[in-house]
Amino acid sequence: MIKPSVLLLLGILGLTSCSTPRPIAVSEPQFTEENNADIVIRHYSEEINRVLKPLQVEGPFMSTFDKEGVLDLAKQQSGRALAVVILLQFNCSDGVKRDWMSLLEELGYERIVFLRAQSGLKINGLPILENPSEITVQQKKQPEPSV
Repeated sequence: MIKPSVLLLLGILGLTSCSTPRPIAVSEPQFTEENNADIVIRHYSEEINRVLKPLQVEGPFMSTFDKEGVLDLAKQQSGRALAVVILLQFNCSDGVKRDWMSLLEELGYERIVFLRAQSGLKINGLPILENPSEITVQQKKQPEPSV
C-alpha cells in the first residue's frame, strides 16, 4: 500500500513539472507625444509618403506625397520642435532614418522621433525605434580634414 504522503509528493511533482516558465515580455517604449508633434510622416517609400499631422486628404482619401512634397509641407509648419516619422518593418534601416534626420534637421526641426508602424492610423502608443547609431551621428558632425 502506498502512503498518502508519497501520493501527495508525486502529485505535486506532476503538477509543477508540467508548468512552463512564462517568457518575460520585453516592453518597448511607446510614443505618447502626438499632440506635441509639429509634423507626422508615414513613410512607405521614396515616392509614397502620407502626412498624418497636419492631416492631408483629397476628398475621403489621404493624400500621397513623394519625399520632396513632404519636405515642402514640413517647411510650411510654424513649429519645428518635433517631427515624427513612422516607418514600416521592412524600411526602418539606419540609412532611411539618417536620410530623414538630415533632411528634417536642415529644415530646423529640433527633435526627430522614429516609430514602428502598426495597422491603423493611431500615433500614440506606437513603439519608438532607436535613432541611427551614435557612431554615424558623430561622424556626420565631425569636420572634414583640410588638405
